[in-house]
Amino acid sequence: MAVQNDKAQSPATLMDVAKEAQVSIATASRVLNGSTRKVRNQSYVKVMEAATKLNYRPNAYAQAVAKGTAPNIVLLVSDISDPYFASVSQGVVKAAAERGISVTIGVAATPHEELEAVRKSVSTRPRGIIISESEYTDAPERQALQTELTQYEASGGRAVFVLNRNLPFPAVDVANDVGARAIAKLIVDSGYTRPAILKGDAAHRSSKERLAGVMEVLDEAGITVDPKAVANGKFSRTDGYAAVMQMARSGLLKPGEGALYDGKGIDSIIALNDVMAIGAMTALRANGIEPGREIGVTGFGDIPYSADVFPPLTTVHLPLAEMGQAAVDSILSNRDDAEATGGTANRLIYVQSAPDVVLRGSLPAGKQK
Repeated sequence: MAVQNDKAQSPATLMDVAKEAQVSIATASRVLNGSTRKVRNQSYVKVMEAATKLNYRPNAYAQAVAKGTAPNIVLLVSDISDPYFASVSQGVVKAAAERGISVTIGVAATPHEELEAVRKSVSTRPRGIIISESEYTDAPERQALQTELTQYEASGGRAVFVLNRNLPFPAVDVANDVGARAIAKLIVDSGYTRPAILKGDAAHRSSKERLAGVMEVLDEAGITVDPKAVANGKFSRTDGYAAVMQMARSGLLKPGEGALYDGKGIDSIIALNDVMAIGAMTALRANGIEPGREIGVTGFGDIPYSADVFPPLTTVHLPLAEMGQAAVDSILSNRDDAEATGGTANRLIYVQSAPDVVLRGSLPAGKQK
């Protein structure tokens, strides 16, 4: 008679078997889930004996995941209506469809919602989980998220992030800092000296990197940013619009007593993503200011709408669809081959090392200081 697992009424897990056999979860998975990678005979025997002792029963679906036959990928995004996430999603769906894989898209706007969405996704045993969401690197849910994904990968699944969070999983990334310095240099070279800056939340990774790059270039150029000229647009069109409207109502934008930069007002807006820039241009027009003529405006991301607004938006180009495709490629790559060639679980996948700046009508060149 088989010895029952110590956990009353609870079936033994792969982690239980690995602990009993005193091997890694990855080794136990290779033995029990049919990996093609060889395992030392001693380890193989220990795992099989532990599985028998604990009455372990492999999950058939988990085995399908490990063997690369599970039918779908889960994609988690913060806001599917945001053109940034929509473009990344299109890249994911297209790349997966070309390989006969379906994609289930979930929306989770906060770290807590993200963690709960991952837990629900893991329970369905998808072939992979792509997380393109909040980027809050100091969220209290961070350790729990890592634990969930580690256990999911131990059972044969694959997890990948779009934009790096310094977690031990593959991540598609772009050079935020390089792009930020490039757009700030364009501002300086075009003769603008009194910028307002629309950023995201302080804990948001992309916002922090882009803001640091912009401020570094402005500082090198001898431009001191008025503290009141930096506002949190929360990477949202609505909040970008609201931030500029509040500046206008407070008399900060146009020249006059109480305006920014010792009464001179601003001559440009540097928005750290495109939707904030588009909201800012709408707010400027609502206050009788013509964007691209009286005040230059720049964005970051090059979402599809950035070329269609008026004036067309000067921005940093990010290959959004390619980012989604790279995430799918990582999910479907052969894990054993990656390990054999020296790959690591937390490798970064750079789809663009030097983002291009796309110059359009919202930032006329050659402005006089």
